[in-house]
Amino acid sequence: MRAALSRAVPLVAVLAAAVPVAQAKAIPGQDPPGSGGALRPAGSTDGTGQGEADSTFPVDGDHHWGDGFGAGRGHQGQDVMADCGTPLRAVKDAKVRKVATQAAAGRYIVLHDGDSGEDYVYMHLSAVDVAAGDAVDAGEKVGDVGRTGDATACHLHFERWTSPGWYRGGHVEDPRPLLTSLDEA
Repeated sequence: MRAALSRAVPLVAVLAAAVPVAQAKAIPGQDPPGSGGALRPAGSTDGTGQGEADSTFPVDGDHHWGDGFGAGRGHQGQDVMADCGTPLRAVKDAKVRKVATQAAAGRYIVLHDGDSGEDYVYMHLSAVDVAAGDAVDAGEKVGDVGRTGDATACHLHFERWTSPGWYRGGHVEDPRPLLTSLDEA
């Protein structure tokens, strides 16, 4: 408990926990491309908004940007803040490489894109709707936004790994450009 209290909590996480996404208001002029922060509706309610061919934004509901890649602390992904229980969609056609639970990541899944060799990692899920070995299509529901593991608020922590994938020799890269292109679709 003492260790948990001594950790610094990012301001965005505190605010996100205090103001449910459904009640948040977008602030005109405060969210230019790449700046993050303002509430954004989902591009599509069925997860089919397309920014790249055969790609879907992973959070199927109201959301806003949380901590980004690096974030001054070696953060290896992009946080997308959304209400717990918001559906999560497969970002690309993929095979489910792993479904597991870990202390910091909580419930998580790893999706492997067989065409590019990239892996997409979804962490802190409240529910998982897939099993290792399943084939999923872009836009297919894979789980729900949660607050499992070492999360201070409901969100998806999303990582993008180069071929050959997550902890298999690939390298983590900033997923924000991909997510932004899909979010603007």
